[in-house]
Amino acid sequence: MKRPALRISAAIAALLALANGAHATKLDLSSDVEIKAANYQHLVYGDRQASQPLFSENAAIGFIIKGIKLEKTPDSSMDVGVVLQSIGPGASSNTITSPQFADAINRLPNADGTPFIRGAYVKIYKFLRPNITATFGRQDYALGQGITLGSDDLGLPGGRLEIDKLYRNIKTDLFFFRPFMTDRYLKVYGGTAYYPASEGLWQAYHFWEVDDGPSQDILFNAASKTKKFTGLRYFLSQKQLSFDGEAAIQRGTAKLAGGGGGKYEAHAFMLKGAWNQDITFFGPSKVRLAYGRSSGNPGAESGTDKAFFPAFGGKFSGMERRGYGAIAGATLYDMIKTSATANGLPNGVSGLNVINIGADLPYKKLIISADLYKFRASRNANGGSLQIASEYDVKASYAFGENLHLNAVYAVFTPLSLYPDATQAKLIYGAISARF
Repeated sequence: MKRPALRISAAIAALLALANGAHATKLDLSSDVEIKAANYQHLVYGDRQASQPLFSENAAIGFIIKGIKLEKTPDSSMDVGVVLQSIGPGASSNTITSPQFADAINRLPNADGTPFIRGAYVKIYKFLRPNITATFGRQDYALGQGITLGSDDLGLPGGRLEIDKLYRNIKTDLFFFRPFMTDRYLKVYGGTAYYPASEGLWQAYHFWEVDDGPSQDILFNAASKTKKFTGLRYFLSQKQLSFDGEAAIQRGTAKLAGGGGGKYEAHAFMLKGAWNQDITFFGPSKVRLAYGRSSGNPGAESGTDKAFFPAFGGKFSGMERRGYGAIAGATLYDMIKTSATANGLPNGVSGLNVINIGADLPYKKLIISADLYKFRASRNANGGSLQIASEYDVKASYAFGENLHLNAVYAVFTPLSLYPDATQAKLIYGAISARF
C-alpha cells in the first residue's frame, strides 16, 4: 500500500521541481472534496430488497504548471498537469455488499481511499500550427451531454487536438483514447465540430468504439465488436431560457462468440429546457423540463441489436451512479441495477424513456429543489409491461460561500409493473462539498 503513495509523492515533487526550473509563469492548485453520509433502503434486486448505509469520501487535488516556454518553438508554450483522485467508503462505513454499487466500484483503480492518478497530461499551445492546441495523456473529457462518452472521474488516456477556426468560425476536436474496461483496453477515436450560430451553439460528432475482447452486450454474446456513434447537439443559453438537445445514432457490427456476426442499429435523444423567472417570496427561480428516450430490442432472437448502449457514456460519480434520479441514476439506456443484466433492467427489457420536471426555489442562502421522474422501458422482448418506476427527489442546499455547500436529499423510488411485488425504495443523505 505504501508504494503507490511513494510514486505519487515522487510525481508531485518532480512536478514542483519542474515549476521552479522551467520558466513557468503560474502554478495553479485546485481541490474538490465531497463527504457524504447516505442510507439506501429497500433497493430492488431481482425478487429481493435490501438496504445499504454508505459513508463515502470523494476528493481530488490538481497541480497545473502553466505557461512553460518551449525554447526551440518560441511561439509555443505548454501546461503540465497532474490530478489525483481518492474515492473510498470511509473508515466508519459498513462493507458495501449491495450489488447496485458493484459497477461503480469495480471500474475504480482503488476504492479504499488510496489515491490514484485521474489526470496526467501535457497541453501544448500552438502545436504545429498557431490554431492547434494538443493535449496528450490522461485527461477529463465529455462529449456533448455525455450521453455517448464521458470520463467519469477516471480520465481518458490518449490524445486530443483542438483546431480553432478550421473553416470560418468552426472549431474541431479530434481525439483518440484507450480507456480500460474490466480486463482490457478499448479504442475510442473520432472527432467533433462546433459551429456558433447567432443564437446558440451547434455540435456534430462521429466516433468509433472498438472492443477486441469478449463481452456480453444487451443482445449479443460478442467475441469482438465495433460500434459507431453519430450525434448532433444544439445548446442555447439566454437570460431567462436555456435549451440543450442532443440526438445520437448507433451503428456497427459484432463477431459472435458462437460464430457468425450481428449488427447494431439504435438511436437515442435527450431534450432539456429550463426557464428562469422571479417568483413572489422566493425570488429568482428555475423550472426544468426534460424528455429523452433510446431504442430497444423488440425480440430476443435477432441478428440486429436495436438497443442503444455505449460503453463509456457518463453515468458514475465516485462509488455511486449519477443521472436522472438520486436513486435511479438513470441514463437513456441503463439505471441502478435491479438485476444482473448489462443495463440493470429485468431480462429482455431494453431502452429507456425518461421524463423529468423540476424546480429550484431559493430562499436567502438556501435553495430548495424538487424533481419528479418517470421511467419507462422502450421494449420488452417478453411482451410484458414497460412501466419501470417513478421517483421524486427533494434537495436542500445551503451555501456558506461560493466554494462551500451543505446538501441534504430525500428521495423515494416507486417500482411499477415490472416489479409487481417490490415496495418503495428510499434514500436519505447529507453531504458537504468544498472546492477552491
